[in-house]
Amino acid sequence: MIVLRYNAMRLLLPVLALVLIFGNASVAQNAPGQCPVGGYTITACPVISDSVIRDKIVSRLSGSVASARYPVTVSVCDGIVTLTGTVKSAGQRDFASVFAAGVPGVIAVYNHLKIDPAVVDDLFLMGQVRKAFNKSSVDSKRISVQVSQRVVQLTGVVTTEIDREQATQIAASVPGVAAVYNNLTVNGPSGSPF
Repeated sequence: MIVLRYNAMRLLLPVLALVLIFGNASVAQNAPGQCPVGGYTITACPVISDSVIRDKIVSRLSGSVASARYPVTVSVCDGIVTLTGTVKSAGQRDFASVFAAGVPGVIAVYNHLKIDPAVVDDLFLMGQVRKAFNKSSVDSKRISVQVSQRVVQLTGVVTTEIDREQATQIAASVPGVAAVYNNLTVNGPSGSPF
């Protein structure tokens, strides 16, 4: 009988120690839907409130990343920031994370910002027009290509009027291009306009 009690105590002692150590630790559960972090909060010393963090982030983002055309929604729960909305570029999306992470009290940033599909299409078209120029006989080293809402604008200098017309045809032949504005000037190889 004594052996049984000794073995039982030997097995129960570590379990009892764990219960004593971790038994008083508590995690408070928020009301459902209040916090996007799995519904749990760690009760720590809150230094900066979520509303103060949110206001500072909104202030940093307005004008640089967020605008009337590209609004950004900022949610903060226990120092964890969630950014949602649409921005103009990948650079702005990355800057939003950096701006938010730099605010005191921020623990983590979840960036769910999306890039405006129209801008992505314009960047894709610009690359396709550049690629078409590289495959052609037109010297495109001094041609600048800009695309906005599928409209291509060509600026710069070409050596002949034929190159100028071919540049328009090349840009217009790229699938997805709606229009081409050719603002190229003709300047001969010697620098003279003849």
